[in-house]
Amino acid sequence: MTERISIGDEAPDFDLSSTEGVLLMLRDEITRTSVLLYFFDDPSAEVTRRDLAELAGRTRTLAAAAVKVFGVSPSKMPPLQSLQADLGLPFPLLRDDRAFSEAYGVAPSTEEQSSSPALCLVDRCQKVVWMANPAGSVTDALVQIESMLEKQDSPTSNYPKSVINRLVDLWVN
Repeated sequence: MTERISIGDEAPDFDLSSTEGVLLMLRDEITRTSVLLYFFDDPSAEVTRRDLAELAGRTRTLAAAAVKVFGVSPSKMPPLQSLQADLGLPFPLLRDDRAFSEAYGVAPSTEEQSSSPALCLVDRCQKVVWMANPAGSVTDALVQIESMLEKQDSPTSNYPKSVINRLVDLWVN
């Protein structure tokens, strides 16, 4: 039985191959943004396609809140690349070939039953700040996530004004 992580726990790190042809590591991604992970099994399942399309439609809103989206699946890379191309996903899909999903409490599918999709939001301190396992409606989950993100400080709120002013000066000049 897989031990489930909870909100407030440190998110397990990963290094997974992506449909972009590079190895992505959580520890590298969270230095710049929070990360929303969508765990799924079957890339051909209608629920997967619908959920990923919904996530793709909200990518701009999430990016404005400094959140990056990744899909995570144990499927082989060719079906994942095909799914990304078919849906025109603006985010990479990661091949979980080493069962990192289990570290997040997402049970592997069995011959009798596929596992339900799950969502996990990891902040820039590598803490789990929100999760739905299993995820019911991704649309409802995104409403909850966006509401929670609106209440959080801006990613720039922890920087001294002098640092922000220097960055703005560099961009303008």
